[in-house]
Amino acid sequence: MKAPDNSPMVSVVMITFNQQHCIDSAIAGVINQRTSFPVELIVANDASTDDTLAHILRWQQSYPDRIRIIDHKTNVGFRANYLSAVRQASGRYMCMCDADDYWIDSLKLSRQVEYMEAHPECAITFHRVVNLYEPSGKKTLSNGGQAVDTDITHLSRSNYITNLSVMYRRMLVPPEQLPDWIAETGLPDYAYHMLYAAHGTIHYFNKPMGLYRQSASGEWSLNGERHRLNMALDVRRHLIGYFGPDHAATPGLTNASADILIALMELARRSGDNEEYRRLTADLRLLLPDITDSEISQRIDRRVALISSTGGSSLKNALRKSWHRITRLLPTPKPCK
Repeated sequence: MKAPDNSPMVSVVMITFNQQHCIDSAIAGVINQRTSFPVELIVANDASTDDTLAHILRWQQSYPDRIRIIDHKTNVGFRANYLSAVRQASGRYMCMCDADDYWIDSLKLSRQVEYMEAHPECAITFHRVVNLYEPSGKKTLSNGGQAVDTDITHLSRSNYITNLSVMYRRMLVPPEQLPDWIAETGLPDYAYHMLYAAHGTIHYFNKPMGLYRQSASGEWSLNGERHRLNMALDVRRHLIGYFGPDHAATPGLTNASADILIALMELARRSGDNEEYRRLTADLRLLLPDITDSEISQRIDRRVALISSTGGSSLKNALRKSWHRITRLLPTPKPCK
């Protein structure tokens, strides 16, 4: 397989800030991919104050034709940093791998490209990942029960694509055609997934081919539940406006937004913030004009019941804790060699 005009077949986008402790694993997982086609790695460093840049430069010295560096002299923030790297990509396909994650299968790119070359209707492929919870060492696998072939109507209901696993058919969404709001949303990965999914099908590989670190120092973990829900709501509002009322994705996005508003209302009720509860109720009625007070209460009560039942029985809790202890003893997958 060859890319046209001697350009890379795959561009890999990696953003980083102060990640000297983990970036070598991320780069190794990309460099050690076994492919019959050229791969470029674009590393965007957001003015790190530790030795992250020095680590990147050492890799580039060894692989000058495969690694390109974007080195911001002042901190631009992860959204702008992300966009700066995406706009430099030139491959037929584009993948993401943040510096605190890494790939554990050397044939990851080959498998995804092979499928997408054979299926021109496919806009996105993704795969299962190992979730590593730090510092406990607990491990889980993503995407239990995941359907193999889906489309934007499924993705509009919930985001089931881990960013480090994704491969896009890059030019379906040219950088110059990206909506302006993508530089502002707190969840650009889901926005990208949806923009690409509007142009084709989505295919899933059940094989775990990457490791996703989830730690207390991560962007997601630092924010409280209310802020996380508001970020999720914000990106869906942008997508609803972008696609318009008649798009196939809009009903799923609308229902997902309503569920997020219900979750925020439950938090407001729990904290006794009546003014916030009234504001969220008004937002929900704009989204679902026909919803009644009774239906709102029922949905909130169902959410409370779901949260309460998450722990399950004492036997299930004991089994879950036992399994988590076992996973801590299992070896953590290494970057592919």
